[in-house]
Amino acid sequence: MATVTASKYGTISKQGTTSFSATRTGTGSAVSNQPTSSNDIATRLLYETSKGDEWGIERLYLAFDVSAYASGYTITNLKLYYKPTTSTTSNFKIAVIKSTAQGDADTNLATSDYYTPLDYGVDYADNDGTDVWADSSSLSYFDLNSTAIAAFSNSYVKLAVVEYVHDYSNAAPSFATDWKAYINFGTVPYLSFTATATGWNYGDINNTTSPEEKINAKEYADI
Repeated sequence: MATVTASKYGTISKQGTTSFSATRTGTGSAVSNQPTSSNDIATRLLYETSKGDEWGIERLYLAFDVSAYASGYTITNLKLYYKPTTSTTSNFKIAVIKSTAQGDADTNLATSDYYTPLDYGVDYADNDGTDVWADSSSLSYFDLNSTAIAAFSNSYVKLAVVEYVHDYSNAAPSFATDWKAYINFGTVPYLSFTATATGWNYGDINNTTSPEEKINAKEYADI
């Protein structure tokens, strides 16, 4: 399996008292680039009513340089790996969507990247309410779909992980809540996938080390 670690990653959050819609859109309030905390909020949905209505949203943005696999390979079994923590709210549903932030996976996030670069109409996972951020400290993953695989041809896979029930669905919460998905940035999120060279039908060349070895009867020296 091949892996590519996010070269740019971070979060943007926003809190507001005007409306859910105003909090969900526009410019963010705070940004964090390449965080290192072992127990940090990745995604959040807040609705506070005790002192007047207040909403809060936080999103995780990840950018991967996959230019080495942009052509000449068939990509399959694409997964997004992350390290959650047990501080996560149970049954925290997420969606993975397309982002255009972070340049060529080489640019830090700005508060202006909070909403405009996100494409809620382009799903990079099932986004049907079945993907749940793990409430554990074990390495976990989400399966990504053929649309995310297609992004490899652009040399960069850029995505955002957002709360599913209200943020992704654009549905204002009707009761007070503070749902949080926590992440351990000691393990930077990464993509894992199978990359099969186009036209190659002789097995895995990565495990062959000498001219005397063969891959499905193909001489190493003839490769």
